[in-house]
This record gives sequence, structure tokens and C-alpha cells, in this order.
Amino acid sequence: MTDVLNRIFSHEGLLSRHLPGFSPRDAQFQMAQKIEQIIEKKGVLLCEAGTGTGKTYAYLVPSILSLKQTIISTGTKNLQDQLYHKDLPVIAAILEPINQRDLNYSILKGRSNYVCVYRFEKALDEAWYDEQTQADLQVIKQTLKQTKFADISEFSTLKEQSLVWPIVTSTSDNCLGGACPNHADCYVLKAREQAFEADVIIVNHHLLMADLKLKTDTLGELLPSAQTYIIDEAHQLPDIASRFLSREISSKQINDLLKESRRFVSKSSASVDRFYALNDDIKRMLNDLIMVINRYKQRGSWSEISLSIKPLCDEIVYALRKLKAFLEPLAMSNAELERCFKRSEQILIGFDELTGITPEGMIHWFECKSNYFTIQLTPLSIGDEFKQHLDSTLANWVFTSATLAVNCHGATQSLEPFNSHDSANDYDFEQEDKKHEKSLFAHFANQLALHDCDVIKLESPFNYSQQAILYAPKNLPLPNDEYYISSLIREILPVIEWLEGKTFFLFTSHRAMQEAREILKNMDFQLLVQGDAPKQQLVEQFKVSNKAILLGTSSFWEGVDVKGQALSCVVIDKLPFASPYEPVLQTRIRFMKQQGMDAFSQYQLPQAGMALKQGAGRLIRDINDYGILVIADPRFFTKAYGYYLRKTLPAIPIETELQNLQKKFSAMMLGPSS
Repeated sequence: MTDVLNRIFSHEGLLSRHLPGFSPRDAQFQMAQKIEQIIEKKGVLLCEAGTGTGKTYAYLVPSILSLKQTIISTGTKNLQDQLYHKDLPVIAAILEPINQRDLNYSILKGRSNYVCVYRFEKALDEAWYDEQTQADLQVIKQTLKQTKFADISEFSTLKEQSLVWPIVTSTSDNCLGGACPNHADCYVLKAREQAFEADVIIVNHHLLMADLKLKTDTLGELLPSAQTYIIDEAHQLPDIASRFLSREISSKQINDLLKESRRFVSKSSASVDRFYALNDDIKRMLNDLIMVINRYKQRGSWSEISLSIKPLCDEIVYALRKLKAFLEPLAMSNAELERCFKRSEQILIGFDELTGITPEGMIHWFECKSNYFTIQLTPLSIGDEFKQHLDSTLANWVFTSATLAVNCHGATQSLEPFNSHDSANDYDFEQEDKKHEKSLFAHFANQLALHDCDVIKLESPFNYSQQAILYAPKNLPLPNDEYYISSLIREILPVIEWLEGKTFFLFTSHRAMQEAREILKNMDFQLLVQGDAPKQQLVEQFKVSNKAILLGTSSFWEGVDVKGQALSCVVIDKLPFASPYEPVLQTRIRFMKQQGMDAFSQYQLPQAGMALKQGAGRLIRDINDYGILVIADPRFFTKAYGYYLRKTLPAIPIETELQNLQKKFSAMMLGPSS
């Protein structure tokens, strides 16, 4: 089939003829070929495709041509929508003459993304909502019949943060299943039915993991058993898989149950006053628990607080038993109360277990804010369990991202150096190159136990040495200095003023971002700050502004695509090492040390390297882009590990003097002929 791929990706190929502005890229063709081979021979592929490779088309084409049912999983719902509404229809139409049939494709999201007919109709009958929510309900009523699956993204006039969505959508906790009177009209079921019949199904990583866990636990399935899985933005999967393989109980789960059960009990013939008193007692105890935990800390290991709060937790367990006993005889009354009873059983078991003894191989930790708490059990390692899920599918798997490989000490230390005394004839350079390339994926592969797999690392087609400059301001203090952020902004301000804004600040903490906001708020720029509006709205404002600065933390380090000179500078405040005080990381470090492993070089450094690549990747998004990357942290150049982090980035010329930076960047934008 490689000949067919050549006819599609070549200069005279189908993509060149049908897509204005398309230019063939060797890396894109190589990626498509490699995926074609994996699909034919069956296996697992790890593929890093540098920014600008065009990986979406590179995996869509061989997947569609294979005529095998394919599940494509992306990192976010926005990427799902882009694939379904833009990329997939275009490629499907171009390939239709080759496949000689229409491609049947679908999109599937979690149930909370679809309007629940039953809950929507119930909401229309109730009048206790505020004026805005009532108005939003009427918009849904007017628009519902015009939608395909009542996906909340189809209601474009309603805000994503509208209070109406939790009211008119369902969750796995409150869905009535087959007992629902509107079961036949369920939009979630309709979307799933279409997905089971589709050639290509677009999902997200959360739904993928939920399905794999259900299949392995023999509790059912959300997705068909596809022959090929394509995991885009695969660098996100280990964290998401870890969450799905964790166990959690939260005050929100309990309060939601209390709220729902109170509503339904009030309509029953039960002793309402007695139930209200029990309901209020549990709420009071939950608030007391939040207050007590907050006296210790907001986040930490469960062992730090478990003995002190055990009496209060035991009281809550006893109260939850009384709640379950109260709801049990009412479960026969109607489907809602039956569902409440089953939830009370699950919550009782979960709270009792998660406030008890820590199971072996688990990280037991808590998080507590002013109005909620969460207690979690997170596996120390998810690799074996994930691999079990993967193997159970009997399918081909492709994991791809712009940041899967990382050239850090932990990934390279196992390589054997070339001995100059060895004969060149005896030394297998090709085999050693393959070994080195595979070692670059070691960190990602180890997290998911993907040891027996093919790898390919494809460089970006962008010429970073001609399109970017790495600016390293001199004389900055170390990041732990109390004046670090103010010193950083003082050094970077001349660059921002010279560029007239057009700058992203990527911070490693909310505290640093807010400190920068206070310093910059009275300056002559449009200041856009994470949290003031939805992420995509801020990015769109930044694109059209003439003089903007955008401040963001972790969620802005990836998934932001601004082409052209609207973005001319990206500033990274510190090397993105996770806080060593995080309870999950602390336990992992301790466990690795017990196993005789170097946690810093084998886990923390590779993680930081992948995050740094993501952040730096915001700068150059097109072959005609030019920009300045500022990595302000002095450790990037003064510490030994800084060398390994620099090796994770493309080769970018470095400048330390502002005047030289301005001259070189101006010349760069004029082009080589200047």
C-alpha cells in the first residue's frame, strides 16, 4: 500500500491537488508509512512527530485506507471536535475514490456532555432556578430538536460555564439506566449506537480509559472492540490512566447524594423530618472534617492526619450507614430513590475504605480546600495494569505526540559508549542508532509498560536555527529568591516593549502568575490572565489584539496554537519540575529510592523535559513564524541537568545581551538575504 500512500502525500498527490497550501513533508510520509506497517503486521508504535509534521493526516490516511475499525483518542474535547468536524471529513472525501465507499465515522464523549431528556424535562417543571438558568433552559428547549446528539458543544449560544449544564446532563451516579422513562430517547445511547457501527470513532482519553477499565472488569463496554487504536497527544495518557486506575471519595460526591435524595424523599411518604435531620447531621460532620483537615494542611499524605481525624471519620461512617438504612425501604418506590440507595451503598463502602488502612502498592493522599475535600488511593505504578488493558484488546496501538521522546540522563544512562578500539566492521551503527532512539522513549514506555514496541522519532520541519532565538537574561537570581519574579519582569520588559506585547508568559505556579499580574497590570498592554475567561476565549482575544500579554500556568503550556507574529515571544519563568512536596510525587520518589533507582534522573528530570518541550513548542507553529524563547531560570545553564534539558529542545541559537538579541532577531525576520 506504500505506493498508494505515495500517490496521496507526494508533490503531485491527492493532498496537494485538493488542499490549498499543502506542502509534502518527508516526516509526514514516513509517519504514515510506519503506521501502515504497524496496522498490517499488528503491534505497538511510539511515534514522536515534531511540531509541524502534520501528524493528524499522517495517521488518518493509513487508518482509513486499512478498512479496519479504528478508535482515535485525543487529549481534549476541543481536539475531538476539530477532528470530527474539520480534519476527518476532508480526508474522508479525498480518499473516497480509493476506498470506493463512504466512510462512516462518529464522535463519542462522556455522558455528561449530552443533554439528558429526563433531567431536562424535570428541570422545565421546576421553578426554583435563577433567572439566567431559566433563560438557558428555554434556549435548550428551542435548540434541542435542531441538534444531532444534543452535545452541549452544539448549543453555541450558551456558555460552557452555564449553571444549567449540571442540571440537564447526567452522570454515572445519577443516570437511571434502563429504568429511565426516557430511555428510548436517550442521546447518549444514540451516540453509542452510531459509534458501534462506525469505521472511525473519535473519543478522548478519559472515555478511552473508562472503556478499557469496564472491559477488563467485565462490567460492559462503552466502545466497540476496534482493530486499531490511535492515541494522539499520548504524553497526557499516563496521568489520565493513573487517575482512572485510582480510587477516590470526596465531600462533593456525598453532598450531591444528600441534595438529590433530599429532593426525592420530600416527594415520598417517608418520615421527612427524620431524614432532614440525618441529612443536616452528615453535612455538619463533613464541614467539621473540612475544618479539622485544614488545620493541618491543604494537601498531603493520608498518614499525616489519619489518626487525628479517625473519630470524626468513624462518626461519618456511622451516619452514612443510617442514610443507607433509611433509603433501603424507599428504593422500591421509584427509580430515583433506588438510584440514591445504590449510591449510598457505594459511598459508604468508598468512604470506609478510603479513610482506613493504606493498601500495599498505593499512594494514599488527600486534598482539602475551604469547601471540599478529596481522599485518593493512587497506584504507585500503573504500567502492568495498563498493559493488561492494552493486551486484552488484541488490537494495533499507535501512541503519538510532539513530546514523547526525552533526551535526559535517566533515558540515556543505559547506553553503552562506542569504544574507539572496536573495529568499524564489527560495530553495528544501525543497531546502535535504533537502540539510542528507543532509549529516548524509555520514560514514556516505562510508565505504561510498553517494552516490546516499535519507535520512530520524526524531527519538526521547522528550521529553529533560522526561526527562533533563545534569550537567557544575565544576572537573574535563583527561582527561590523572593524577588525572582519582579527581577524577571524587569529584565524581560524591554523585550516586551520592543515587540509591543505579543508575549506569552508561562508560569509554573499560580502564585508566580498572580505576582506578575500585579506588576504588569498598570502597564500599557492588554493583560490577559488565565481564569479571567475560558482558555480558548483568551487565546482568541490574544490573536486579534495589537498589544497583548497573556499569563498562564500549566494548562496553557500545551494545546495553544497561535500562528504568525501575533505571538513573537514565549517566556518560561522556571524549569517545570513538579513540586517535591506533592504527596504522590513524594511517595513515588521514596519508592524508587527503595528499589535502588535514581528518582531524579529516571522520573523527575524526564517529566520536566517533556513539559519544557510542550511549553517551548508554543512559539513556532508555522514555517513562516519567527520568535524569541526566554527560559529565564539560571539553572538551565548553570546546573549539570540543564545540559540534558537543553538537549530535549531543538537547536536554537542563544543570546544573552539585549542589544545583540534585537539586532539578530530583526535580521532573522528580514530573511537570509539580509
